[in-house]
Amino acid sequence: MRIALACMALLASLDAAHAQTAVSAQKLTPEQYRQMAEDIEYWQSQRQRYTAIRRRAHELYPERRDTPLRELNISDDEIRELEAIARRFLPRAYVNISPVVTDCPCEEGPTCTAQVYVIATGNGRTRGLQMSRFNDRWNVGMVQQWWIRYEALARPRTGNPYLDSYLVEKGRNELFEEFPRCMGKLVPAQQPAAQQAPSAR
Repeated sequence: MRIALACMALLASLDAAHAQTAVSAQKLTPEQYRQMAEDIEYWQSQRQRYTAIRRRAHELYPERRDTPLRELNISDDEIRELEAIARRFLPRAYVNISPVVTDCPCEEGPTCTAQVYVIATGNGRTRGLQMSRFNDRWNVGMVQQWWIRYEALARPRTGNPYLDSYLVEKGRNELFEEFPRCMGKLVPAQQPAAQQAPSAR
């Protein structure tokens, strides 16, 4: 809300100045200013929906679950498959592969039958990755993919703090629009065995 209001104030001042350059070398056309105003108006109209999406995303923040356990334990072939995938995202010094659990959140889609959480340590930092099993194959989970993109959002440096705030809000809201949609029965987020606050949310 504060960011949106700040952007609206910026746009009002720019309109009064006939769309002159805000600061430094960052120049926008009148059409770009109009687009910013339209974006902000739309974000305001979607505020309640975005709040619900943000809440659900945090409920499903990827972390270890220990229940409900899959009847069959993880196989050697599955471990090799998980390691091959995790190698693209995590350091190679594996610490732990969680038990395989069932009851995928509906955001993972109707073909998800199980999930597992892989933790690895490298350069003094512990990182985790949630995998989901789709059609008898492991892959990075849909929600985990979304969080990777969300946490990779970088703050722009245009030299204009109001424009920077607008671009940050734009990036976040575009991802809220792309958050995985439920395709089946809603499954509440499970309480993890050990609560650990993520480093960045």
